[in-house]
Amino acid sequence: MGKTLLRNFLLALTVFLVMVVLVHTNLEIAQPVTEYVSFVVSTNFSVQPILQKVGFTQGWSTWDFGSLLEGWSEAAFGW
Repeated sequence: MGKTLLRNFLLALTVFLVMVVLVHTNLEIAQPVTEYVSFVVSTNFSVQPILQKVGFTQGWSTWDFGSLLEGWSEAAFGW
């Protein structure tokens, strides 16, 4: 698990460094790439339509998350 975490961290760091270099260069090809990354990072993504199509959201409406969290807090702190 440690190797996978390290590999993922290095990959994310490499992508971040490549983006930093592209942002600070004035190359013609860097402009559309940085605009696209900016769009992807700043776009709100909702999985709600996908969950509705699959049918997961119908069962979630009957769940009582409040009592679940109450039970966890009582178990964790002993109150």
